[in-house]
Amino acid sequence: MKSILLLGTLVLSSVAFAADDAKQKEVLAQKLVAVDGTEQGLQATDKMIVEQIRMRLPKDLPESFYSDLSKNLNSEQRKQFIVQRYVASFNPKELQAALNFYQSPEGKAWAKKASDIGSEVGHYTTQNARTALNTTMQQYADIPKVKQLMAHMNSPAAAVAAPTSAAEKSADKSVDKSAVKKAAN
Repeated sequence: MKSILLLGTLVLSSVAFAADDAKQKEVLAQKLVAVDGTEQGLQATDKMIVEQIRMRLPKDLPESFYSDLSKNLNSEQRKQFIVQRYVASFNPKELQAALNFYQSPEGKAWAKKASDIGSEVGHYTTQNARTALNTTMQQYADIPKVKQLMAHMNSPAAAVAAPTSAAEKSADKSVDKSAVKKAAN
């Protein structure tokens, strides 16, 4: 009987310890995302998404549409997803070490710079994707569906990324189409 009581006590204390450990990790992860640049990164991402969508939609939509879109992106939900990934991936010691770093002067500088770099990478990636799309569409401009898509695209970036001179257009088409035809064969 004593051994059953002892075993029961051990099991209950293990469950209580695991719950305390999970709660501690949750608290540490919440603190960490507040200082590691996650919140700033989510805000910058939301802003970039709204601006990308704004460029593609009619210009006469009310500003409240974009305010509501920003709210509906729900960066808080994404932040909590990140918190849960931190809780699942790191032990309390690792979370505390990261928190200590981000609370130091060096960590604060790192978080600020990393957030800025993240924004720059996001903008670079968007530009790169536009350029790749425009290049690919030019390569396939002789396909009716692509031609139709090109006619419907009204992105200012498409005009910027497209070759400007007739010579550039001609050179791009001859090089790109021959490369595409070779790849297709």
